[in-house]
Amino acid sequence: MADSIRLPSDARLWLKVPAGQAPLREIGVSAGTATPAPWEKDPAVRERHTDILFPIRWWSWSEMTVRFTPAQDGTVELSLNGPWAAPENGAMPREEILWDNLSAEGTELRNGGFETRDGGRPAEWGSPWGSYPAADAWPLADSEALVGRHVAVTRCERPLVQTLNVKAGRTVVLRVHAKAVAPPDFVVPKRLGQDTPAHRAMAAIKRGVNLGNGWEAPSPGSWGVRFTNEDIDHIAAEGFDHIRVPVAWHFHLKPTDDGRMRIDPALLAGLEPLLRHALERKLHVFLDWHHFHDLTTDPAAHRARFVSGWETIARHFQSWPPGLFFELLNEPCDALTTQAANPIYQETIAAIRKTNPTRIVVASPGHWGIVGELDKLRLPDSDDRVAVTIHCYEPFQFTHQGAGWVGLRDLRGITYPGPPSTPFRLPDSLRENQGLRSFVERYNTLPQDANPCSIHTIRRLLDSAREWSLHFGRPVHLGEFGAHGTGDAASRSRYLRDVRDLCEERGIPWTLWEWKSGFGYWDPRENRPRFRASLFE
Repeated sequence: MADSIRLPSDARLWLKVPAGQAPLREIGVSAGTATPAPWEKDPAVRERHTDILFPIRWWSWSEMTVRFTPAQDGTVELSLNGPWAAPENGAMPREEILWDNLSAEGTELRNGGFETRDGGRPAEWGSPWGSYPAADAWPLADSEALVGRHVAVTRCERPLVQTLNVKAGRTVVLRVHAKAVAPPDFVVPKRLGQDTPAHRAMAAIKRGVNLGNGWEAPSPGSWGVRFTNEDIDHIAAEGFDHIRVPVAWHFHLKPTDDGRMRIDPALLAGLEPLLRHALERKLHVFLDWHHFHDLTTDPAAHRARFVSGWETIARHFQSWPPGLFFELLNEPCDALTTQAANPIYQETIAAIRKTNPTRIVVASPGHWGIVGELDKLRLPDSDDRVAVTIHCYEPFQFTHQGAGWVGLRDLRGITYPGPPSTPFRLPDSLRENQGLRSFVERYNTLPQDANPCSIHTIRRLLDSAREWSLHFGRPVHLGEFGAHGTGDAASRSRYLRDVRDLCEERGIPWTLWEWKSGFGYWDPRENRPRFRASLFE
């Protein structure tokens, strides 16, 4: 059976202490996450096994630092590993990671540059689960070292392992460099310039807000939120320069006798006057397809419906001003991975170009639009009128506390930034959530510059997005960020200001989620803004 080969977006390493030795505590990482191994059923084993994941790229090396202080003399097993994925046709997909230039303080790390070889594999490193690949074959062939001549390569079923000796109270700092290995059939995307039509369009906007929980409902307004021209007037008066309008188009596209589709006139009767008024008020408009769950569940079955839907939407709006942008799809997820979305995007953009050759189109990577999926996105090389949108709700445990739809209804009292003045205690209903337990431990103990609930988490993601944008010549837009109303107002204000400042320092236009519902900027009862100072002063 042939291997299924994927482009990885994360590298993985493990730190394991033997039975009878105290677990490592207060493990700090400069990027990614460090959690007790969630797959271990025995709590004692789980606490002694730390699973570290951090983002990597195929086009540049990524550095990550791990810091911990052992409670007693002993050993720690360092395992360079790889990401796991759901099996395909009975086999786990193959995702290969390159490693180079590893170093350590507080312990001895042998052959961290992998220059010394032993029978073809790096000396001083064990390879217990599988044979090490040949230097002249993929994934090692044509690999370029960060330092020296050699690199190491691992995957989830073929780690490299070394045992480190540690001393009680002596802090250990591990610095590693990793890089994703591109699959053999990988096609390198074209790098565009920095002054494309898409760049110029994004440069015309800076601060926006989502009209959320309205037209993306199965029946517009059925979730209790309706928008009027008065909302648009308030949005413009506050200083926003664009809006994002989520629409569940799949509920409103109807077949016609000639085999084409048409947009339900009832939808347009409420939507179009507001869009026209927004454009008259000099607001740019992102028209977005939201919550198309059929497509994200079964892309192959609903691809044609999506493409023809956008062909219909594009034909209807072809004469509208250029300030109207088409955003293809909100938060691709589940079966609609970035790789699965790429050919669908290509076909959809071609359909749109039949009637809108110069319209700005906006596309999102998969996995809910996270930054880490940008490297997998493939847009038409010849089309420089396509921008990219990302979503960032980190730190998620803060922004989504109290949100029942993500299982955090009982999570309350997380303040921003961490650490809190009084240690936070998880409610009993969430204490079995290993990810939350790890977050809370780090939230309670780490200083602000390393705390998972602080600006450094957001900065790292936006820096990564900016670097990708500069490298490939695709402008990036932050299409959603925000904090649920369960959080305290002062923390929400600090968080919003941090995201705003980070975006504007990097030239990334942003669109707040959302105008007047659970995350809302506007208080509809008091008819006034909640966060003007955070976003405009």
